[in-house]
Amino acid sequence: MNREEYDVIIIGAGVSGAAQLYALAQYSDINKVLLVEKESAAGAINSAPTNNSQTLHEGDIETNYTFEKAKSLKAKSHFTRAYLEMKDDPNMYFKGPKMVLGVGETEGEFLRERFEKFKDMYPTLQFLEKDELCTVEPKVCEARREGERLTAVYNGDGITVNYAKLAASLINDALVHTKEYDREDNRKEYSAEFNSAVTSLKKEGSMYTVSLGERKVYARFISVCAGAHSMYFAKLLKVEGVKELSLLSVAGNFYFTPKYITSKIYTVQNPKLPFSAVHGDPDILDTYGEHTRFGPTTRVIFMLERHKIRTIFDFAKVLTPVFKTLASYTRVMLDKEFFFYVFKHNILFPMPFLGNYLFTKEARKIIPSLKVSEVKKAKGQGGVRPQIVYTNKKEPLSLGEAKFEGDNILFNVTPSPGATTCVYNGLIDAKKITLNMGGTFNEDGVVATFGEKPE
Repeated sequence: MNREEYDVIIIGAGVSGAAQLYALAQYSDINKVLLVEKESAAGAINSAPTNNSQTLHEGDIETNYTFEKAKSLKAKSHFTRAYLEMKDDPNMYFKGPKMVLGVGETEGEFLRERFEKFKDMYPTLQFLEKDELCTVEPKVCEARREGERLTAVYNGDGITVNYAKLAASLINDALVHTKEYDREDNRKEYSAEFNSAVTSLKKEGSMYTVSLGERKVYARFISVCAGAHSMYFAKLLKVEGVKELSLLSVAGNFYFTPKYITSKIYTVQNPKLPFSAVHGDPDILDTYGEHTRFGPTTRVIFMLERHKIRTIFDFAKVLTPVFKTLASYTRVMLDKEFFFYVFKHNILFPMPFLGNYLFTKEARKIIPSLKVSEVKKAKGQGGVRPQIVYTNKKEPLSLGEAKFEGDNILFNVTPSPGATTCVYNGLIDAKKITLNMGGTFNEDGVVATFGEKPE
């Protein structure tokens, strides 16, 4: 039997792994690449539209981002936006207005200052006072207290994305491109396999052995793009730099209301808890325009994947070093804001009737006239954001993407805004992989496609 050897194996067919496959196929001279995915389709876990806010985050209305972070995010999100606009597929994305809403004088002044600082970076950004805002979104203004100030930083050029469709499109483009390439000089061999769970991953000499059940495949380079499971595999391999890292899994829930708004509406965020600010979104799965999706509420869970009890055991393997991790969790929980937030969302929100009532109260910051009877939990929806915990730091919780490397192996743990920056990250990672393996990466081709190269 011939031994199955590859130059690169990518584990995970969410938008991160899909973007890497696309970038390697289009712009590298790496010959043989395999993408493996344990689910039956691309983007079936955190990239699924039921499991995320379907937002292309560009830094304009996310108030937890500093100017420098927003500038960086705008540059990175350009590549995903450019790809989406190039494909022009209404099933993959649609455009529409977005805003961050300010309620009261304090938030109004905060948004005014932020707008003045950010407006040159975002030419389509506008600052709306109450009269203009009420024209755009009448329901936001109904049943407000008399004299209450309302403001918004508004952008008419927002994008709502089905990231599972995006992942599938990136994979398809990669495979189509390599088939065309193959006809020319019969060298490139790229493939994607689904229903192929990785049961073990080992380094043996200069090659990695990947077990897919009883079958074994081999690669010179491994890229793990498996969300929270990226940390799991890194821990199993004892990769340098992850010994002092652990995870806090934050799961989201969504709610449906009647379709009272047409814009994506964010509220001013607490920088300590950016995942806590309620927002209302158009739903890309809402074919007939019947509802608005609100959320997410978030709760701490001890699983690597939502609704998959067996991943408790995988989570236990990530929970190392145990005593340091538990001590780090304790330090996080000692923050008063975080403690009360977790208490409300983990204990009170799951309660029948009370949970709906409490969420309705939060959503009334956007739609004051909203009734409890109009709010229904979106059953089965909500994914996991794996937040990095540094067990050796005084402030252990890290809110953002994480990337770490070993010997010819790369790991991506990508909470929000990892989907937004997936095409950028795919290009950066593909270049790194290609150069690491002594290949050539076609940056001129990247510029020809996207108008610029990722820095």
